[in-house]
Amino acid sequence: MGTTYRLILQSGAGSGTEYPLEKTDLYLGRDMSNDIVVNDPEVSRRHARLVLEGTTYRIEDLGSTNGTFIRGQRLAAPVLLRPGEIITIGEKVVLRFEVLVSDPNATVAVHRAASQATQPPHEPIAPRVPLAPPVTPPIAQAYTPVQAVSAYPPVGVVPPVQPPVKKKQSSAVIALLIVVGILVVFCIIPWIIIEATNSYCALFPGIFNSIMAGACP
Repeated sequence: MGTTYRLILQSGAGSGTEYPLEKTDLYLGRDMSNDIVVNDPEVSRRHARLVLEGTTYRIEDLGSTNGTFIRGQRLAAPVLLRPGEIITIGEKVVLRFEVLVSDPNATVAVHRAASQATQPPHEPIAPRVPLAPPVTPPIAQAYTPVQAVSAYPPVGVVPPVQPPVKKKQSSAVIALLIVVGILVVFCIIPWIIIEATNSYCALFPGIFNSIMAGACP
């Protein structure tokens, strides 16, 4: 029996392209000097290396920018490929590793597909899409009824009667002012004049003499 190996590009630029693995040591990358040329921006110029070990190939990432992923894990060390293995480069480039075993006595080659492998192949890693933040519904505010306030008292309720404000009795004040005015005009002012002119004996000699004998000549 003869065994052949190949990679099939499943997504990315040039999807459907088949790359036969005919050497024991191959390089994969974007540069034209590689054995397997994948012309895609996510592929580094020299991205990975494949080395034949026994009945399968070992793949090794060569420090690429976007990384090489097997079974959902980014390669940090060489890994042996299984028939039907999915190789993801970055987020968009997906390659499938296939092993073909041909029987010289048969007319049809036996294809070891993913369904015949000891372990089922993994699905291609879909591009990671950021999840949208959950939308928080607005909090409904409790409705508080507003009680209308009327400017008029309710029917049947008699408003309290305010007692009338008593007016100040101004008549007593006026009378007091009149009395004070009379005293000022008829008593205080004349006394000031008499005191200033020393006219006691000229005006009231009898009164002063009766009070004090010989007070006025």
